[in-house]
Amino acid sequence: MAFGLALGLLIGIISGTVFLWLLKTAVSASNQGISSVVTLTAELLAMPTFWFGGPWLTTELLKLVPMQELLNPYVGSLAVTFCIISLYPATRWILQLGEDFGNRRR
Repeated sequence: MAFGLALGLLIGIISGTVFLWLLKTAVSASNQGISSVVTLTAELLAMPTFWFGGPWLTTELLKLVPMQELLNPYVGSLAVTFCIISLYPATRWILQLGEDFGNRRR
């Protein structure tokens, strides 16, 4: 259980930081054209692959750890950590985006 919590915390910190970096990039990408927006969207959609480790996590790193004991603490700590890091900035960005769209329609 402790390994799942620690791993979820680590992956949550890394992916939360990457999400903030992508969010910062998204602010400038909207002015650069559709190709940069598509690239940014693809990077955001790739995050769940990182969260669940792809094949390397389960086949190489965690051979001796039972998955049933690892999964719930891992997902819980990952979700909490990621939300703590990204929820406020993402909410502010969404509100700002809505205000920008509202100003364009006037």
